[in-house]
Amino acid sequence: MTKDVLIAIRGTQHTDGEEPQVIELTTDGTLTAEDGVVTVSYRESEMTGLDGVITTFRVENDRVILQRDGDLNSTMTFIEGEKTESLYDMGFGAMLLGVSSRRVRSDLTEQGGSLFVDYAVEIEHVPVGTNTYEITVWEP
Repeated sequence: MTKDVLIAIRGTQHTDGEEPQVIELTTDGTLTAEDGVVTVSYRESEMTGLDGVITTFRVENDRVILQRDGDLNSTMTFIEGEKTESLYDMGFGAMLLGVSSRRVRSDLTEQGGSLFVDYAVEIEHVPVGTNTYEITVWEP
């Protein structure tokens, strides 16, 4: 089952030695719920610096998978208390990205709900800061 939804996103990036950067937006997207897996997708905008990229959050059991497809390609897996690594491909080059998930919470269902992810980021094994995503999804 797939349906149109509204998605409110608040992303906060804490980079060592700098003021936190916060991006807040509300956008149209889709929600799919099937076999206990909830997927939320939306098209990025100029505001996020990823215009044309499709971002998908897939919530399944004990993990959240964030996938970006387009001019930038990446798949990050968040499992609370664990570190995962993946390639972050920007088209002109790729780098190794490590995420250590500090907190992962979701109550997303086919009716909508919320998702929270708090994680530390490493680029090529060098710690660079922490990020959070706070996402709320509802039917228009």
